[in-house]
Amino acid sequence: MTKSILVSTFILLCAVILESSILSNITFIYIVPDLVLICSIYFSLLNGKIVGETTGFISGILLDFITGIPFGFNCIFRTIIGYVGGIFAKNVIISGFILPMLCVGIGTIAKTLMVNLLGLLFPNVHIYIAGIISYDFLFEFIENVLLAPFVFKFLSFFRKSLAVRSVKDSIDND
Repeated sequence: MTKSILVSTFILLCAVILESSILSNITFIYIVPDLVLICSIYFSLLNGKIVGETTGFISGILLDFITGIPFGFNCIFRTIIGYVGGIFAKNVIISGFILPMLCVGIGTIAKTLMVNLLGLLFPNVHIYIAGIISYDFLFEFIENVLLAPFVFKFLSFFRKSLAVRSVKDSIDND
């Protein structure tokens, strides 16, 4: 389990750097897709609730540290999304095409709702808050949903290192 979380943390760190340093500086990208959210959902669907909430928390801490938002802002909702995603770990086939898109779509909606709620608790912090009915949300939702199968496929190459159970055990149990 420790190896899985360490590998997941390294992948999340790479995704945070890619998202916050590289993709955010490309001028023709209107809204940056949330690669960290997609990775966290993958880890939670692969390994379950405990790893889901742990990687959600770690991704939140990394984002809080790099983006300068007060510590805990991203941790709260990413931990919840990771835990809820982990509940469905044995019920969702992550190697498909439609279910990863559906899971990431639901995760993006949940993220937006929780960010808007947390924005009420952090009134002095000027964060980007977009409602469900906005172009910003629509672009992020479409980007996340369309990228989900490709990110899931890419992360499946590291499945042996990421899985808490052995890959053979998870195939036999399915």
